[in-house]
Amino acid sequence: MIRLCSSSLSRKLILSAYQIPFIQCDNNFNEESLSLTTPKSFVYQAALGKHKAALQTYGLEIPLLVVDSVVECKKKLQRKAKTQEEARSFLSAQSNASINILTCMILHSQDFYFLNLSQTYYEFFNFNKEDMESYLISKEWENKAGAVMVEGFHQKYIKKQIGETSNAMGLNFQALHPFLKETL
Repeated sequence: MIRLCSSSLSRKLILSAYQIPFIQCDNNFNEESLSLTTPKSFVYQAALGKHKAALQTYGLEIPLLVVDSVVECKKKLQRKAKTQEEARSFLSAQSNASINILTCMILHSQDFYFLNLSQTYYEFFNFNKEDMESYLISKEWENKAGAVMVEGFHQKYIKKQIGETSNAMGLNFQALHPFLKETL
């Protein structure tokens, strides 16, 4: 059993799909306290902050899994869009362009500490404007870094991918799996 310190539905679905026993809770960390604009620095520091908050709140009775993901598009940081207009701006920048999805995760038990920073690269075709507006209206982009949903809206526009899809969805399961065996 692990404690997933994240409210992410995607992370929950990944762990469930692989039949990993977990409980899900919040990490009680305010990402707004970080003023970093470099994507790699932000995702790393956010993961460390989430880990520290989760450790203080929950301890290590159950191994902790904390994760943060961001998108880098045109050398700019894209976090979770706060408004539909911000999501539209993110998507417009991604259309017919490339992005990197960066995910930093920490699995910490009484016996070990594992930290991983992974990247998945995408090149996208031009987004259809009507399709993009439907996606924005659906609100499926909410709570997703850069409003990216590679298993949904973005999937049909992928021209090229380098890296793991699970990482792009917010949890690099392939990197995590060997360490989960140690905790279960």
